[in-house]
Amino acid sequence: MREFRISERNLEPECRELRLEGELDLSVADRFRGRLDAAAGEDVDVVVCLEDCEFIDSTGIAAIVWAHNLMASKGRRLFVCNPSGQVRRILDVTGLSDNGLVYDGVEEALAQRSP
Repeated sequence: MREFRISERNLEPECRELRLEGELDLSVADRFRGRLDAAAGEDVDVVVCLEDCEFIDSTGIAAIVWAHNLMASKGRRLFVCNPSGQVRRILDVTGLSDNGLVYDGVEEALAQRSP
């Protein structure tokens, strides 16, 4: 099990990537939520890359749904991309993959942004 880490980088003007590594669970969900809240306050779209996220529990799912709603209330978008196999299954089971929130790659997510 890897230590949980969040790294950030700007992808495009007004678009930030948060890349998660390790397990997104109850012990780190508040940290993740804090970073999402900060990004929402900067008036940017957010791409959450889950390629190196090995596990996500209900608190991680709740943080993503909360951030999606927060971003939408500010006229911004949240995208989830590159979920690993196990994380993809959880996103599929919860229905998040069916609502235009989850993408196979960063490029696919960025293509959905309004010009």
